[in-house]
Amino acid sequence: MADGSFQNHPAVGFLMMRQLALPFRFSSALWAFYLIMLGVVVVLLRQIWIQTAVFPLIEKLMERGESPVGKKYMFPLLQVLIIKECPKLLQLPFASQIVYPSDQDRNSDWFPKLQVLQIEKCPQLLLVAHIPWTETLRIVSISDVKLLENLYYSTNPPVGCMLNITGKDDLQSLDEVVAFNKLACLESLVLHNGPPLQSGHLLLLTSLKMLTVEGSDGVIVEASEGDMEWQHPLEHLEVQGEESYGRELTELLTHLPSLSQLEIVECEKITQLAVGLDVQQTTSAAAATEVDEKDEDDSGLLLLPAHLSDSLQVLGIHSCPELVLVDSPSSFLPARGGAGGGLQALRSLHNLQISVCPKILSAKSSSSCCPFPSSLRHLGVQGVEGTGTMGPLLTAGGQLIDLNIVGSPGFFAGCEQELQQQQLRNRGKEQELQQLVSPMNGCKLQELYTDDAMRLLSVPICNLLSSSLSILCFSGNQEMECFTKEQEGALHLLVSLQKLKFCNLSKLQSLPAGLQKLTNLKELSVYSCPVIRSLPEDGLPKSLQKLNVWNCGSAELKQQCEELVGTFPKIILQLQDL
Repeated sequence: MADGSFQNHPAVGFLMMRQLALPFRFSSALWAFYLIMLGVVVVLLRQIWIQTAVFPLIEKLMERGESPVGKKYMFPLLQVLIIKECPKLLQLPFASQIVYPSDQDRNSDWFPKLQVLQIEKCPQLLLVAHIPWTETLRIVSISDVKLLENLYYSTNPPVGCMLNITGKDDLQSLDEVVAFNKLACLESLVLHNGPPLQSGHLLLLTSLKMLTVEGSDGVIVEASEGDMEWQHPLEHLEVQGEESYGRELTELLTHLPSLSQLEIVECEKITQLAVGLDVQQTTSAAAATEVDEKDEDDSGLLLLPAHLSDSLQVLGIHSCPELVLVDSPSSFLPARGGAGGGLQALRSLHNLQISVCPKILSAKSSSSCCPFPSSLRHLGVQGVEGTGTMGPLLTAGGQLIDLNIVGSPGFFAGCEQELQQQQLRNRGKEQELQQLVSPMNGCKLQELYTDDAMRLLSVPICNLLSSSLSILCFSGNQEMECFTKEQEGALHLLVSLQKLKFCNLSKLQSLPAGLQKLTNLKELSVYSCPVIRSLPEDGLPKSLQKLNVWNCGSAELKQQCEELVGTFPKIILQLQDL
């Protein structure tokens, strides 16, 4: 530095200040010299790691107000700032310089290139500056500070601009940590255990596409906004937690005309679900009735407004033990298009996942007709008692291609019963009956996963599936020991099968006989079936190309598999944990 210039020296790439303890007292002259030297360094810094006792030093530097080398910015090259384990830190000494206010001279910005800010374990630190701070910030990670358990902000692709917030109990308003008026570019927002998001906040987030509210008070539509028409282009909404009420969620949904995906998780206070009414219709109809029900609590009723029939494509309902699917009350206006009850009004819905909602189909109306729309392509049902009439999803007109049924024995029992009743009604009408169970009936189902092999493997059901089903998996049944002759005969009807899997069947003693009749079968998998001792005695289909046997524990089975090597030129054996 003999020439007094820093232009010929490379920028410092990283400086870590950690648990700095000054061993002696600086004299005024020495302190001034140290600050000057530090000032020289910070002009060239690109990363700083600050921890514990270094903040008095930084504060002294901040008091000088300008760089000792006459630069416009105090940290012109700084890109990464990390602050850790400062338990007594109350606020950042440079808080007013970390934000670039539009009404101030840009020369006051001491961090013109700051891209990454990380703050950890500073429990007394109050963030005076609110997200998003400077325009240059790309990643902000904050944990264990005053008001916040965690905060993560990122503008990096491909996710886009996202913000995740987990608040502490003393966080009273999101305005304490977020500058919503500067987040018009925000695309994804996750709120966990904090105060509610006000509809006024939502209106400022004009680019928001995905909103997740977990364990919070949800989204509150203020009275001022509730009295006027407003809409938001939100596409994906997930509501999770026992604090969510049906009435508030209903009000919010009326303002989301573009919503295509809705997830409802662990909402114990939402006890009824109905489809086909918007809030204005509900209000008008309720006002027209003279029945005195003013004292009745309807906070548990969630009404999906009529416009969702055209926009909603994905619906997930999980762990809502008291939720019951009901028809719209007769005093209300019917769903548009004259759709039936249940979820049938959601004519754009193609993916429905329901789990651990045992009562959802317990209403009498659900047992008399199919509660789901024929537009469904993907359906998952787990832990549901009674599933109504599902035949229309599998016969002509149904679009279902992927079906997952676990812990819901009523599904296939209902299908078989429906087909048997149809057979009785068509007795003597042989042609109509043959069309009903014919492989050419228009069934489109391609993949089926279930733990209910006993009810699935009936002749009427397997006839329905015979021309389309290519993947079948039996899994998770801890009671089934063997296949009956009738079940094996029904399985042989599935001539389009290409993949057959047996997974986690702890008591199953043998594979079904007659697998060689499945002439299109290419892959057979047996996973975690410890009691199975051998392959079928009558052999495997010649079309088989791949055999997977994992974690079955039988030496005899292992020997049989090894003997198959070379028998089938294209067979691939994957033997693990045998």
